Amino acid sequence: MRRPKGPGVALEAWFPGHAAVAAVGRRVIAGLAAAGVLPVPRPRLRRVADGRWVEAWQKTLKPMPIGRRFLALPEGCRPPAASDRIALRIPFGQAFGTGEHASTRLSLRLLERCLRPGDRVADLGTGTAILAVAAARLGAGPVLAVDADPVAVRVARDTLRRNRPAPNIRLRTADAADALRGGRFDLALVNIGATVILRLLPGLGRALAPGGRAILAGILVEDEAPIERAARAAGLRPTARLRTTPWSALLLRRDPRP
Repeated sequence: MRRPKGPGVALEAWFPGHAAVAAVGRRVIAGLAAAGVLPVPRPRLRRVADGRWVEAWQKTLKPMPIGRRFLALPEGCRPPAASDRIALRIPFGQAFGTGEHASTRLSLRLLERCLRPGDRVADLGTGTAILAVAAARLGAGPVLAVDADPVAVRVARDTLRRNRPAPNIRLRTADAADALRGGRFDLALVNIGATVILRLLPGLGRALAPGGRAILAGILVEDEAPIERAARAAGLRPTARLRTTPWSALLLRRDPRP
């Protein structure tokens, strides 16, 4: 999205495949109308030759030190010869969590700060399962990693195969709210987004053990205030925050009294 000369905003979108230009135009017009953009402007369309963009992007990736202890290794990258960091090997796939995005990095920094050996962990919206693997490598007890997207679960399974963590990670295709019901966790990792987090907070408050903690990420700095209000209503108290503008991550704690 960019702002052109004069009033208004220009939205640029790329559609892969070999669909006819006219068909793509009809889909764009229908999508804009459904989103409430009226009157619908006529899109300007052009074909773009395949520049093998994914391969070009993959070649730019390098090992990424994160926090004090982690090293994210995108597929095809090798760790430095001498490194005492915990390597997190991440496959390419259609799932969130490569280590590049600020929300993943902030989550890992809070994770290394607050995880206690033996913690029962829930990774909600696991994506590539990078956070679940990191928790296991730090000494977590049982780790439940869930995602509602079957594609993400397949990528997560590949991540587990590549990293070979302790066999204490259980991977499920499930809605995050359903996964919380009947569970009892010492630490929840919720790198999803503000809208979903607000929906999950009441169940999260009930699922955390007394003194349990939750890392919330994938939120914008401007979303902190409503999330903190909802968290307090659910019995969760904010104890720390990290920011990489415009992104924020919050660490919450449940009252230690049962």
